Amino acid sequence: MLPRYFNTDIDNRKRQINTLKIFNDNVVEITEGCEFDVSFNSGDHSLTVRVTLGGDFPKAKPLLEIRPLIEHPWVNEKGVVNAAPGLLNFTPHSDLGRVVQAVIREFQRNPPALASTDSSKPSSVPKLDAESRTSPSLSRYSLSPPIHPGSTMFPELNLLSTEELRFLDECDGRQIEFIEELPSVKDQNRMLDDLASQIEELAEENLRKESRLCELRQTVDARIEEVAKLAFDNERLFSIYQNLSEKYSPRNIQEELGKAAKAAEEESEKIAEQFLHGELDVDRFLNMFIKTKAVFQLRKTKEEKLCHQLNRLEKAGF
Repeated sequence: MLPRYFNTDIDNRKRQINTLKIFNDNVVEITEGCEFDVSFNSGDHSLTVRVTLGGDFPKAKPLLEIRPLIEHPWVNEKGVVNAAPGLLNFTPHSDLGRVVQAVIREFQRNPPALASTDSSKPSSVPKLDAESRTSPSLSRYSLSPPIHPGSTMFPELNLLSTEELRFLDECDGRQIEFIEELPSVKDQNRMLDDLASQIEELAEENLRKESRLCELRQTVDARIEEVAKLAFDNERLFSIYQNLSEKYSPRNIQEELGKAAKAAEEESEKIAEQFLHGELDVDRFLNMFIKTKAVFQLRKTKEEKLCHQLNRLEKAGF
């Protein structure tokens, strides 16, 4: 099988950091690979997002902090972004740069007010009664606890009269309608619609590529089978080559010539013995003996000449 390669956690972490720098401007690295500041303008204010990546990132979510402190549904009293959709749904397959970009764009489209530290400032929003603080419809949309002095969780409530607030508190349908008309909720719904459209497009694109992927997979399997067959043939032919290489090496040829010369000499001696024992007449003896001796002499000469040449080559370093 062909080797398979997988991205390590370190590679994924680097990829996430690269997306932060690609999708956002003014990224400053505070601590190498761990802390980054992204500055931007929101209305009349200059804000900074501090992005902190823990040791388990990207398996663990990043920490986003806004400075200076602001009042926004996505941000808690300590300036930590804890309700952004992209952050809530963050996975190792998310893009850190896009998540931070979505947070910054939200603050740019809807510039938040800076957090007030003056608790004596009276609120222009009437307080809701105890029953409204436990209203299931409002709590579902994070409208409880009720708006307190200095809060701008839902600044749209400032525009309602007491009667409108009372009607809103008593009518669940109006509460849902009010929530759905909030700019932040509209933005979230718009983002969800965009994400759904992107997911559908990706799914359709993947389905269109399925047949091509199957063809490529079959091609790869066929190539793997072909490579395996070629590798087997290569090993077989290499074994044959090694045997032939040893068989026809110069030294082996010299040895074989020596053996063949010795065999011819033994054959001539055997013919001589047969003549001495009267088994061969003179003409036949001479014919066979001379021919065998000639073969012996030829092989012996070739063997000695080849040996001399090989010795000279070895002395020359070949």
